Amino acid sequence: MQNQNMLQINQELLESVNRISPFCVVVFNKEGIKYFDHDCETCQVLLNDIINRNFDNFVDQLSQEFIAVEYHLNGVEGMDKWFQLHSKLVSYQGVESVFSYVLDITDRKRASIENIRLSKIRSLMLEVTHSVVNNDEIEIFYSLILKNALAAIEKSHLGSIFIRRENYFQCISYIGFDESLMDFQLPVQHSFLYRATDGAMDRITYLDHIKPSDLNYPIKIDTGEYVFIKSSLSAPIVISGEVYGMINIDSLQSNAFDETDVKSMEFIRDNIEIAIINHKLFQEKSHLAKYDRLTGLYNRHYFEDQYEFIKQKALRYNETFNLVMFDVDNLKKTNDKYGHFVGDQVIRKIALEMQTNCRKSDVVARFGGDEMIAVLFASDEDELQKKYSNIQERLLENPVEFFDEQIYCSFSFGIASFPKEGQDLEDLLKIADSRMYINKSKRAK
Repeated sequence: MQNQNMLQINQELLESVNRISPFCVVVFNKEGIKYFDHDCETCQVLLNDIINRNFDNFVDQLSQEFIAVEYHLNGVEGMDKWFQLHSKLVSYQGVESVFSYVLDITDRKRASIENIRLSKIRSLMLEVTHSVVNNDEIEIFYSLILKNALAAIEKSHLGSIFIRRENYFQCISYIGFDESLMDFQLPVQHSFLYRATDGAMDRITYLDHIKPSDLNYPIKIDTGEYVFIKSSLSAPIVISGEVYGMINIDSLQSNAFDETDVKSMEFIRDNIEIAIINHKLFQEKSHLAKYDRLTGLYNRHYFEDQYEFIKQKALRYNETFNLVMFDVDNLKKTNDKYGHFVGDQVIRKIALEMQTNCRKSDVVARFGGDEMIAVLFASDEDELQKKYSNIQERLLENPVEFFDEQIYCSFSFGIASFPKEGQDLEDLLKIADSRMYINKSKRAK
């Protein structure tokens, strides 16, 4: 039964209000739209949606006082829109109706949703950053990136990261695909990224309705099925100005992605690039902490640290090894005559021979200046004498070329046996060093 105290409104009042209101003024009830601003076609769509879908629920929220009700309308002009209706119950032409001012709050709502989305992505990327700092295994980092990217982009189903290898992309991480994707080599020119950017691969792109073709390969997913990707969001990973790889987020439905997903992908891509650069710097620092820059052999600091592990392992498993000290012959004369650049070439050439002729279990390091050191398991002293004599012969046959000069490379060495002649590095070094200089004296005669 209609409330007698309900505000009574008529056409004349509505027209007066509409003239001074900056917003669309409407009246509607269960029977349909009774009054609205005819310039506002969107309002008509909105009101019909309320009437046809959930008019009773809408009215249940109202009273005779103005109440703001938010309403979401799907697919208007190809996009979602949000409205705020400031409404109250009135009597219009003797029928209980709804009187509303309609505000389009779509921009504000989208900004709010975007802020929530970006906040979520930032949180996810923080987890990725933490992973990079605390784990030097890049594969774990790539997997986490994909997991978080799929969590951030709503309609995604599949994810993959590819690294560029000259003229093709090689998969290095995936989610949702079958493991056979790791063996898949995608020609660069066949990639969605290449085709969507006319070969530039300089921006994030999305394809929203991919049709099966020779270049849209059927892909096996983790359920064992073969499917065609219908939508793809693809971002180049650029390191030092070059396309290092790409990250793809794919969907099995058409029109899955939009510009907000592109913005999300931009944030994810930027974090990937920063993380990869940081990882490379970490690897470079780790390499410099272990290896000698000139020769590529382990450096003295790392060798000394590793020796304790080598020693304990040998004692635990009752193993023996030989420690060998090497010294480049006549390096000072070479430096004085030709300069340190040529002297460095001599050191590098001898070091390369040491690397080429060592086994996986051998540990070879530059000990300092013109000295090198090696630990060789399961080795016989007589065999080592023969091995290094053969290396000497190869070096003499292949001198360092310097303009018209030929600089012959040679070295002296001494051997000490673990544990027969000592266990501590210092003790073995003294013995090997002494024998090395005895051999050097003999060679000088």
